[in-house]
Amino acid sequence: MKILNKAYLSNNHIQLMVTSICLSVFLQLCLIALSPNASANEGLLGGRAFSPPSDIIPMGKDWESQPIKHSVNTEVDLAVALDQQLYPAVGPMIETFAKERGVKIAIQDGTCGTSAGLLAQKSADMGGFCCPPGVTDRLPGLKYHTIGIGALALIANPQNTLSNVSIDEARALFGNDIRDWSELPMSGFKSSAQSQVRAFARLHCKVRPGHWRLILDTEQQFGWNITEVSAIKDMVQQVSVTPGALGYETLWHIDRLAKEESTGVKTLDVNGASPHDREAVANGKYPLYRVFNITSWQSNNNQSDLNDELVEYLIANAHKIKEEFAIIPAEQLRKHGWKFHDNELVGEPN
Repeated sequence: MKILNKAYLSNNHIQLMVTSICLSVFLQLCLIALSPNASANEGLLGGRAFSPPSDIIPMGKDWESQPIKHSVNTEVDLAVALDQQLYPAVGPMIETFAKERGVKIAIQDGTCGTSAGLLAQKSADMGGFCCPPGVTDRLPGLKYHTIGIGALALIANPQNTLSNVSIDEARALFGNDIRDWSELPMSGFKSSAQSQVRAFARLHCKVRPGHWRLILDTEQQFGWNITEVSAIKDMVQQVSVTPGALGYETLWHIDRLAKEESTGVKTLDVNGASPHDREAVANGKYPLYRVFNITSWQSNNNQSDLNDELVEYLIANAHKIKEEFAIIPAEQLRKHGWKFHDNELVGEPN
């Protein structure tokens, strides 16, 4: 069956809906930040990697009794919304699943915010995220399932002679405590206008743990002279042409933009581990990563049964995702001692 690519709701509608949810749980966010469930990272510069699965936001009985109602223009068996990396990575697998089962599945390419909005509206059977769920994402009856993780690579201008930084040095570079690359040992830089640190940040998904918050937990911890960009393309392009630049992005987006836009950036090792080393990412030696999750609804009907089948299919076949997407499957993470709650990744090894 052909996968449909339809917009379920307008972007403005989704943004207003997500904003409303965020405001309604503001006090809960504050309580969770102070709760004993906070991870070992609390109090350090880096933020929490995950949120507790038990922190479900109340939506009211009327909301809970609402069925899933698709907003596509044609009848489908499932409606799926995926973030912009899961969409090309698992979209072909979903298409194969649909053909094997003889069902129709509509899929939408979007962001974590798109998925969150459609799930809150109960317009989607499955959402895909490139970040661990935050408190605003944990809706009653919604379960999270981890496909895998992918390295969040630190990227520098190609002329940078440095190949490795420690995580503490990375935090100092982004936090403006190190203002010149020549301050780092073995950098090979002599202080000049070309050696001044120009840090770029894309501070997306601020309500969710993990991702860029593993570097510095809050926007305020980034240096006063940080250059904030809103798009992945802008991040990679700016780092590629700016002397002294430093940023971050997943390997797939870096490679994709190198081909599409002829952008060239240099990836840095962190604590001596390379983001390209799948084993180092899998065993936690490379410390920066994204988490790729999908969702399902807890219910007893044919629709949710098919949703569960699709979840099981994607997890079981995660090892078949093309290597270009640089996703380490959950099965491999379990072997290295990462902590799971059912199918959801909730803790780092050791």
